[in-house]
Amino acid sequence: MTAKNVFKTAALMKEIMARYNDAGKEAKKKGIPVAWVTAVFPVEIIYAAGLFPYYPENYGAVAAARKVADKLSTAAEARGYARDLCGYARCGIGDAYADEHPIGEILEPDLLFCCNTQCGSLPKWFEVAGRFYNAPYFLLDSPRVGLETDELCKGYFIEQLHEMIAFIENFTGNTFNYERLSEVLALSNEACRLWNEILDTAALKPAPFGFFDACFHMAPIVTLRGTQEAVDYYRALKEEIDERIENGITAIPEERYKIYFDHIPCWPKLRWFSDLFASRGALVVASQYTHSWAYSFNLERPLESLAESYTHEFVNRCFEYRVQRKINFMTKYGVDGFVFFSNRSCKPNAIGLYAKSKLIRERTGLPGTVFEADMSDLRFFSEAQVLAELEPFFEQLS
Repeated sequence: MTAKNVFKTAALMKEIMARYNDAGKEAKKKGIPVAWVTAVFPVEIIYAAGLFPYYPENYGAVAAARKVADKLSTAAEARGYARDLCGYARCGIGDAYADEHPIGEILEPDLLFCCNTQCGSLPKWFEVAGRFYNAPYFLLDSPRVGLETDELCKGYFIEQLHEMIAFIENFTGNTFNYERLSEVLALSNEACRLWNEILDTAALKPAPFGFFDACFHMAPIVTLRGTQEAVDYYRALKEEIDERIENGITAIPEERYKIYFDHIPCWPKLRWFSDLFASRGALVVASQYTHSWAYSFNLERPLESLAESYTHEFVNRCFEYRVQRKINFMTKYGVDGFVFFSNRSCKPNAIGLYAKSKLIRERTGLPGTVFEADMSDLRFFSEAQVLAELEPFFEQLS
């Protein structure tokens, strides 16, 4: 995150995301339906149907990164919404009611799609938004999964995908194009492959790329997955990282330790955390958050492979799966310790972190710590409290 390590492709990413936001506004003007979708959702179907997918969670992340989440949250709280709600939801709801729009107005939906794989807050947020904007809403229900997904769960999800396609056909009056879906899935496969190859370079020592870099460069894999733009972007980023490896350019000046971080970053303090870890010679190399888009689709079995991918997410899995997945990341990236973020805005990811931390320390022998804050709202962030947790951890590393 230092000036030395600014990526050339950073300017391209900003340009791509500006075009994406402009395309959403143009879609409204041209009568192309704008569909709100959640981050973990089979957006490939939305692209194949010719709708414009819009991510209100991304709106919340941008508001947080620009340090205005507290203002939007206050507008939501003034309408009776609790401070304990997801920060992204408070930003989206707050902007709907606010007189001022510090990062521009959130794009109004013509219809809404939500998959509850991530959490239970998103479905309620989208339900509220559907009533507010008077737009139809489809909930894609993902079952709870243990260590493995069984055929019953997969079949249940596939039936819903058929229902969702019928819902879209009824709204648009157009027959769904399965050939177009195969084209979109092929592009999604390629973007995901490139993204995960990029993330894997963090395992090199010293590494040219880390978690804080990934937080900046992840926007296209979320919002543009299934498009040529995403493929082109990650090809360019991969080429630049390969050049950095060849020229010995590293993510931080003197890498001494590799750290696993869980889960969503604290967006308004991203630079602060990046500089803090770098000053200790610690590179945060991996997080299940940035690795959440590791999909691989079978074009011969499109709906089946969509079901297999989108029911395998983290939050709807059992405790043991969550623990083992973290350990697998730690082993793959050869980490020296781990830091868990108990995020008051994202309780499904924060729940059980102290128990997981204890269990992982016992199983791996690695040092680890847990700190508490909020991913978006600086009213719930204390540098002193965070440092009180992290400084002893850094001492353990050394």
